[in-house]
Amino acid sequence: MQRIAVVWILTVVLGCGFFGFQPRTVQAEEEDLMTLVLNEIQLTKEKVLFTENGIEKTYGKDPFRLPFFNNQLKKPLNTPAFLKSTSNYLIARKTADPSKGLNPIRDSIWMGSYRLGYTVASYAEYEPNFAYQLSPTLPLLYAIADIYRLSGKTLGEGNFLYIKAKCETIPLDTQKEIALLLYYAMDFKLNRDKAFMAFSMEDCSKAFRNPAALLMEDSFDPLTYLIAKDYNYSQLFFSAVQMGKALDLFSQKMNGLEWPDDLAFEWNTPWGWILLRDEEDHTYYEREILLSFDLGGNDTYIGNAGATASWFNPVSIVMDCVGDDIYKTTDETVYSQGSGVFGLGMLLDYEGNDHYEAKQYAQGFGCFGVGVLWDQAGNDSYQSTYVSQGCGIYGIGQLTDLSGFDKYDMYTFGQGFGYIRGYGCLLDYTGDDSYVANDSDVAGNNPQSSDHNTSFCQGAGFGRRADLSEGNSISGGIGMLVDAEGSDSYFCGVFGQGTGYWAGTGYLCDSKGDDTYRGVWYVQGGAAHFGIGALFDDAGNDVYNALMNMAQGAGHDLSLGFLLDKEGDDVYTSPNLALGGGNDNGMGFFVDFGGNDVYNLRSKNAINLGKANYSKALWGSWRDSEFCLGLFFEHGGTDTYQIIDKDGKVTEKVDFAGNDTTWKYNQEDTTLSMGAGIDTETGTLKGFLP
Repeated sequence: MQRIAVVWILTVVLGCGFFGFQPRTVQAEEEDLMTLVLNEIQLTKEKVLFTENGIEKTYGKDPFRLPFFNNQLKKPLNTPAFLKSTSNYLIARKTADPSKGLNPIRDSIWMGSYRLGYTVASYAEYEPNFAYQLSPTLPLLYAIADIYRLSGKTLGEGNFLYIKAKCETIPLDTQKEIALLLYYAMDFKLNRDKAFMAFSMEDCSKAFRNPAALLMEDSFDPLTYLIAKDYNYSQLFFSAVQMGKALDLFSQKMNGLEWPDDLAFEWNTPWGWILLRDEEDHTYYEREILLSFDLGGNDTYIGNAGATASWFNPVSIVMDCVGDDIYKTTDETVYSQGSGVFGLGMLLDYEGNDHYEAKQYAQGFGCFGVGVLWDQAGNDSYQSTYVSQGCGIYGIGQLTDLSGFDKYDMYTFGQGFGYIRGYGCLLDYTGDDSYVANDSDVAGNNPQSSDHNTSFCQGAGFGRRADLSEGNSISGGIGMLVDAEGSDSYFCGVFGQGTGYWAGTGYLCDSKGDDTYRGVWYVQGGAAHFGIGALFDDAGNDVYNALMNMAQGAGHDLSLGFLLDKEGDDVYTSPNLALGGGNDNGMGFFVDFGGNDVYNLRSKNAINLGKANYSKALWGSWRDSEFCLGLFFEHGGTDTYQIIDKDGKVTEKVDFAGNDTTWKYNQEDTTLSMGAGIDTETGTLKGFLP
């Protein structure tokens, strides 16, 4: 039989007593709202947590668990500050300033390594500099010769003289900068080989051909698992950070370098092509590129374009200075556009309205390595299908766009997606941008709703759940979408917009602008099955629309869900289990801290606005030691709480929530499921609201 929830109205300020309660004196401006609301349900901040016993019994131990994850479940009220520190770090690094220690490409890779638990290159002043390797004459020639030496191959006298003649056409200072990048690439290659020294070249080459097997295949792949568990992440990430710093410094010097008008340097080394080309329009078909630099023109890249093409192509760097360029890969077996698989792949485009298109494994994808796509200027479009656009799987994937009105379009596993021991980040600094995880062309295989697609996009962390199959469950990674400025739109299906699943952490941060969010289920700070999901919007008049379930600050099954909106006149259209909703030992937190807001509830009896539900089938188990909690905070403005029908028409007002009101909720017949809410003009959430 369905249980009846009991809701008490505790305060109606400026009114008479309601249900026998007397109006409370308006709290002091600095009163801590978290303490106040928790007191109403007889909790303290110290009790808002998941216990070590609960975490252990639910999901056990796992060598892939990210180091911060369990700590945040045990300190949920600290989690918003933890996540915000990450996005603040990235946003502060838009402009390079080495005098202040700001190196954007380097620092984005460093943050990925740090969040995965690898504290490498913490002190930039002690990092290696390979300038001492440069020959005083013809440094590019001798750098190429050193690549042959490290590869155990012979350059040959004829080839040496041919390259020498080519190098003599390039000014010495320019040669030095290109050669320096090659020495950083050599260092990375040596460290890459050491990172995988526990595995044979045959095993690595086999895994290279299907790097995301544990994600894309139903069956368990033991080879991928072993490599992901045991390769030396620290050694590989350290060298990737150094390569990032080298590219930061090169980017700052680039415009001051002199180049011959008819620049046409081409040479295929044992690790891939070195291509230096002029300002004409070029088409690039090459598959294995070590280093490519294009001065300008509207170019077309058909091949890898800054992506490792095999085990023997450990580094691939592509830089394009100016022009409206097309990067297009139609072969789904080709990794492209800033993809590092068993290595380092980086694509840097400095200026122009560019189009990026690929099937999968592209546009800032790192798997057993580091992949970076860095676009500095222009109105750009990004299209892909799967595992792209800031996607990390046992590695780091970063897509950064510094300016312009950009469009991001794909289906699933991207736009800031982290899988097993992976960090995926999409960072866009300025412009009115569009983020779409296609939910119109429906595959029909989503377990929540056959009318929608599974997205795992726009800040999504995902793990491998196998407790109901062969048992090889593996904790997920961290995925982030950070948009610093602009009026943006976000559209997805199921799982997105700050969502976590199976020890995965998903985070969406939008700092400025009037934004629109639309999703279906487990979206907008909704997390499920041992995950952390968060959506933070700092400013603007925003519209949030969630269609079906578990959204807008909702946690299910030992998960944490957060939606924090700090400013603006906002509209929330909400399904069941939303707006600070907890379900089956989950915790949901919702905060709106300013503006005249509208709350449209799709159902009168929904578990939202600070409520929780604990399924009777779970009663009497070890789960009785864990809370199920929903908290709702509305601060400032004149707010509207109402019920709407399927056509969006208002049918009635919410009978327990309103302006200047505090309420609490206790699920009948259990003391473990509870919630509370407050609408107030005063008070603070210091320590919780970053």
